[in-house]
Amino acid sequence: MIPNLDLILVAFLHGSFIACVLLVVISVILIGLLFSFFLTLFSIVIIDLYDVFSMCSMHYVTLKANLELGLVLILYIVMQQAVSLVLASKSSVLNKIFQSNEKARHVMKHVDA
Repeated sequence: MIPNLDLILVAFLHGSFIACVLLVVISVILIGLLFSFFLTLFSIVIIDLYDVFSMCSMHYVTLKANLELGLVLILYIVMQQAVSLVLASKSSVLNKIFQSNEKARHVMKHVDA
């Protein structure tokens, strides 16, 4: 039998336990570092997206104002053409109404006579 085999076995088990504890501590530290890395990366991405969307929103506000101005100008042009068309057709409509009144009077004269 090997002398002091039990002491050698206890020393081996003690060393294995210490190595296991150190391995667990190092694993927890690495997981914490990875978690902090991903948290930092995620926060940087969120901040960059906020900056990008704020710049896009400034362009969106400008685009919205330009579209609104364009629609107002189109409405103005359409209304101007509609008013000129109504004024041009007003004399034609009045002339047709006058002619129909004359025909009605002429028919009424023949009916009364």
